[in-house]
Amino acid sequence: MFFFRLGRKQRRDELLQEQQRRTASQNPTVPRSIHFERMERCKNCCKSFTTFIFSRVGLCLLVVAYAFGGGMVFQFLESDSEEADINKVQQHLNITVEKLFEHSMNSSFLYQDNWIPKAREILEDYQKDIVRRTKRGSQGERVSDDTKQWNYPGAILYAITVITTIGYGHITCKTDYGKIMTMIYAIFGIPLMLLCLANIGSTMADAFRFIYCNICCSYCNMVKKRRNLRALQSVELSRNAAAVATAAASLPPSPITTTLASNPIQSPTNDLEQPPPQNVVEFVDNLSIDYRKVTIPISVTLSLLSSYLILGSVLFSQWEKWDYLDGAYFCFVTLATIGLGDLVPGKSITSTQVEGKLIICALYVLLGLSLMAMCFNLMQEEVRAKFRRLGNKLGITDDPNYW
Repeated sequence: MFFFRLGRKQRRDELLQEQQRRTASQNPTVPRSIHFERMERCKNCCKSFTTFIFSRVGLCLLVVAYAFGGGMVFQFLESDSEEADINKVQQHLNITVEKLFEHSMNSSFLYQDNWIPKAREILEDYQKDIVRRTKRGSQGERVSDDTKQWNYPGAILYAITVITTIGYGHITCKTDYGKIMTMIYAIFGIPLMLLCLANIGSTMADAFRFIYCNICCSYCNMVKKRRNLRALQSVELSRNAAAVATAAASLPPSPITTTLASNPIQSPTNDLEQPPPQNVVEFVDNLSIDYRKVTIPISVTLSLLSSYLILGSVLFSQWEKWDYLDGAYFCFVTLATIGLGDLVPGKSITSTQVEGKLIICALYVLLGLSLMAMCFNLMQEEVRAKFRRLGNKLGITDDPNYW
């Protein structure tokens, strides 16, 4: 019996120890919970960073790769057609020269009345063919590989004008495969480009809002903090005076005695040199403006867009020997995605370094469209905030954040 009771007691102790171990594993100690929280916080930060990379930078890299890949495909599809068209123009020129030579040789006497009408007919036929080919986008002359229409930078610019819906029209696909590829390329590229511009615009808007809040508005915030600090100090002194008066009124009357204090009498200047209470300082520090709630004035965004247009007009005017009005006209038509195509960099007769100009033009278009998306985002928030303030003043809405 004694051994039986001892076995039951030992079994009960083992069960209690096992239950305590389970409880300890379910309820970890404070250091373990702190370590777990740190690990979770680090994991969340890594997840947020990865999401940011793939949503912003990854999307931008995808658009860039899509544009470069499209340029390679369009160059592959259209370069042979351009070469064949140039050969046809040169062949027609040679035929025209041979006709003029034969006409001159067949004429027994080179009289003006006999030779000029036939020569005019031959030259007008050649002129009509050149005009017809030029209207269809043919370059029509034997040029080097760097100045061809369907070189690699030109093909990239064509791909960018397709996915941005600008469509200059200075070069178009002549082959059937190129036309089909343009439609397929636009179907997938335009939504991708719009999504990228929306994400870049919101990111650039947050960055510009942060810069504007911390640099342009720093002086205004400092003045507001000082004003609020003085106001809160006066409120704190009024509360202390009221509390002292209330406590003095509740005390019983006592005989008046005169004693000399050992501390020197403080002057008003000593009171002014006292630092403000800690709770007042903390409250004023909490009044810092959140840059996400700051709205940028429309005049600032319009000034930024105007500066970008002026920069582009000066740049392209110097390159293409345009006047400043034509440069500003080209930049506006491009950034507004109108794309008339009457002015295109690198397409004038005296143009040099065509590849570099086309690359700079493509970068200017992409950066300008991102800047346009950012400015539209900022102007939309500013207009919305103004209407909310107007609604608060008229009593239509009651939002304390927009007074």
